[in-house]
Amino acid sequence: MKAKEIEALESYIKTDNEHWNEYAFKMLCEILQQGQFENFETPLQLFNSSTDIFCEHHEQPLKAVQLFSAEIDKQKLNTNQKLFVYEWVCKYLHETDFEEKDLTPIKDLLQSQKGKLKAESQPVKPLTKNIRESLKEMMQKELEQLPETLKELEPVQRLNILCKLMPFILPKVESVTHELGEPNEFKIKTWH
Repeated sequence: MKAKEIEALESYIKTDNEHWNEYAFKMLCEILQQGQFENFETPLQLFNSSTDIFCEHHEQPLKAVQLFSAEIDKQKLNTNQKLFVYEWVCKYLHETDFEEKDLTPIKDLLQSQKGKLKAESQPVKPLTKNIRESLKEMMQKELEQLPETLKELEPVQRLNILCKLMPFILPKVESVTHELGEPNEFKIKTWH
């Protein structure tokens, strides 16, 4: 790393605000550890600009989050890099008091954005198991929880469910009628 780069990075962790410095330093350590950013200063710049945007536009949470998203989009980050920045910003906002500014709506909107990014970052899993096996596993889990589930139901509902399950447990009883000549006529074969 060049001296100018080191100087730029240190400017984020050596401010008058000790609380800020602590978060910026922890973030910088994680940036260096993960190595997912080519320019180490980019996430710190976004982190820094986020607080400025949110404090300035705290009365317009949608606008604030939109401006912050636009800042992130300018940097052309991949989904994991965006998620990294969102997580640190959310963590900082959650654990920081901004005097008489209520940033709760902004925090909630950022959490939603973070959730959306998490969904994007997780690859869609192909259906590799046999559907029948998956259904069997699901049914097994439900059957294990059945006693607890039944306890929570009203007696009429519980009885209804038990009646529906009964044919799967007890054999079906069929009526038997006696017809003329059936059981009484035994033919005895003799062997000569």
